[in-house]
Amino acid sequence: MKIQNLEILKFKPELNKKVKLVIEPLAPLSMVSDLPGSYYKVQEIPDKFKLAGLFENILGWQFGKKTRQDILKDLKKHYKKKFKEKDYDLDVSNSGFQPLLLDYFEIGMVYKSESMNYNDLWKRSFRRNDEDVHPKGTPNLDYQKLREKQIQLKSISLKEFYKSNLSSFPLYYTTPTLREYIDYLGQNIQISLKIDQTLLSLLNQAINECSSAYLGNSEGWVEIKIEEL
Repeated sequence: MKIQNLEILKFKPELNKKVKLVIEPLAPLSMVSDLPGSYYKVQEIPDKFKLAGLFENILGWQFGKKTRQDILKDLKKHYKKKFKEKDYDLDVSNSGFQPLLLDYFEIGMVYKSESMNYNDLWKRSFRRNDEDVHPKGTPNLDYQKLREKQIQLKSISLKEFYKSNLSSFPLYYTTPTLREYIDYLGQNIQISLKIDQTLLSLLNQAINECSSAYLGNSEGWVEIKIEEL
């Protein structure tokens, strides 16, 4: 996916366009507002953080936390120098997501039709290098170590075997977790927005090339359309 221009972030947003965002779910969605322990409760409709993530996904802005921190650091310097703003910052969601486009649109009316919620088991990934919970949660192992594991575990603990063979195990172990999903039963979600003209142009350009993206998590594929009002 092509990364669209980041220069928009150097200009203050002007919410001078009104549009209708039409989201057609291609699969059940799981939009979670924070990171709970044992149960992931779904949101019925996407909030502003979810839409900011959706827009950045459409634009190809697949940035990790470190990259986002570096971008924010540069923006702080830019806003201080050009706009004399010393306290420029970006909001962070309850899940720790720090979007770059949160100030470039506002949500108005939201319409969704009848939907159905259900729970499903979802594999959550963890990493633990110092305990046997990691090898117990990884069903796969380097085939060259399988026989050695069977032999050595008669005399040493799984924890010791794991710590001495870290590179032979998967980087993460998984644990089943209840996650709630919402099925919109073939209907779409319609959201009115006030949006920055430059962002709208970037989104339209990206959607013309590919109108599919994901919303909530990497399994929640949706089709996107934007109609100017």
